[in-house]
Amino acid sequence: MMPATPGFEERDACPLCHADRPARLYAHPYAEDPVRSLVSSAFAEQGEVDWALLEGAEFVVDRCRRCDLIYQRWAPNDALMEIIYTRMIGPAFLEAYERQLLTIDNFQRIAGEFATLFEQLGKAPADITMLDFGMGQGRYARVARAMGATVYATEIGDDKKRMGRSLGIEVIDDAAIDGMAFDLVHTEQVLEHLTHPGRDIARLAQAVAPGGLFKIAVPYRGRLGTLLPAKGMPRTALFAEGGARAMPGDAEAFGAIQPLEHLNAYGPETIAWLAAANGLKVVAQTRRRSVSIDTAGPRALARGTARLAAELAKAAMRHRIGYYLLRRPA
Repeated sequence: MMPATPGFEERDACPLCHADRPARLYAHPYAEDPVRSLVSSAFAEQGEVDWALLEGAEFVVDRCRRCDLIYQRWAPNDALMEIIYTRMIGPAFLEAYERQLLTIDNFQRIAGEFATLFEQLGKAPADITMLDFGMGQGRYARVARAMGATVYATEIGDDKKRMGRSLGIEVIDDAAIDGMAFDLVHTEQVLEHLTHPGRDIARLAQAVAPGGLFKIAVPYRGRLGTLLPAKGMPRTALFAEGGARAMPGDAEAFGAIQPLEHLNAYGPETIAWLAAANGLKVVAQTRRRSVSIDTAGPRALARGTARLAAELAKAAMRHRIGYYLLRRPA
């Protein structure tokens, strides 16, 4: 058992379902390899690691026997979290990373996804209300707003709040979610970062209107529960190697429990548990999107046809990437 360490708070019970006596999957000091090399590679291009803050700390991963959540037992507290997202991951890096995703191709993909989600809601876009929980640079929120939906969003940075408001997005405080209802509650790569996922997800689920949808997109953990006890953590972070596409097979699973950042790794059984506990039903585990085809010329037509073929292949294979769509009964 790691002694109390400044900068960390212990999650001695499952942070999702609150069950105690989890299974221990992994434990290793932050200051020693492979965890030290892993952390260094993760933040090398983003900022700087203050190793004094991690002195005596241990990277511990547990697995809940009830809901099957895999989680970091020792989570950064608010003070350390502030350092992680201001110094270890510099704001300029985050902004540059998110802004390079603001492309025509990306917007087309997002619009295609919203087209299928809005169709499932059975409402005209102008009649749809959406909450984007943790909007970032507003990649998703701005597209939904442009398609006619009324979009509310939460974010912690003042600059991002101002940016959201300039796009016509209703930026609200986190506490304002309580008592509100939305046709679509949207989370994209957010829930893995929550220190208290059980509390926060319950609030989000409560905000789903009758007949509404709750979209959850999180890192795909694959066979992490088997790999971690058998092989331990790798020395190089997933995105230091170019992302999931550059690391085929089981290797991408380790990215789902990245030290200091991805505090929770969700699997299908975990999502099924949280859906049932919050009065929701899992209706999809594959990201669907409509595809637009540019007919401006042969090359554009070929690219559009290739995108269509890729989406059809994913649909046929029921390609799973950590995507879940939940519905509240009408």
